[in-house]
Amino acid sequence: MNIQHLRLLTHELELLHKFYTSTLSLRILHQSNDEFTIRAGRSQLTFTRTEHSGEQPFYHFAFNVPGDQLEESLKWLLSRGVSLQQLPNGTCKEYSATWNATSVYFLDPAGNIVEFIARHNLPHSDSPAFSSGSLVGISEIGLVIEDVPAVKSLIQSKVTIEGYKSSYPNFAAVGDEDGLFILAASGRVWFGSDKRYGFTVPCTVDVCDGNTRSLSI
Repeated sequence: MNIQHLRLLTHELELLHKFYTSTLSLRILHQSNDEFTIRAGRSQLTFTRTEHSGEQPFYHFAFNVPGDQLEESLKWLLSRGVSLQQLPNGTCKEYSATWNATSVYFLDPAGNIVEFIARHNLPHSDSPAFSSGSLVGISEIGLVIEDVPAVKSLIQSKVTIEGYKSSYPNFAAVGDEDGLFILAASGRVWFGSDKRYGFTVPCTVDVCDGNTRSLSI
């Protein structure tokens, strides 16, 4: 499953514009007073200003990097002044044997929990140098859910995808290594941060499972 377009809300539109276009050097596709869209590999990412001044929405999403370039992507982030999150293992890297993937995490200026993940089962890079153009695409969007099993079944009924490895009553991954919905129960602390999700934040995801479909959560 490919995540073709992810649309998120933000209270820090100008700061995010500077971060994603200048700090991370991602190509701008569209911009207006109230939103902008960038290209990240095969995916597009849109941030729209929230209509409610008191809201401070944040999300978890992940970008796939080539399976052999986690170290290069880590050094690239640091060279651009991005502070990586310290993880429970005492480092900024986490390897999952279950997923055969290594991740680093950082917070963007709106408090979104952003992950670079190298899935070692996927193809490696042809270039030793890492840049913003090396990003493969958006591979995860985290959703805060009251009833994880019910929403997992609902997504599977709308998109031709299966559960992916980890699945529990309060956590599930739906999709594959190219694109995953990460379903987490309300109140769970998101890995890579100390942020506790207490409510569902709206988002829209365009995915391709052979057919292109748009899901609004």
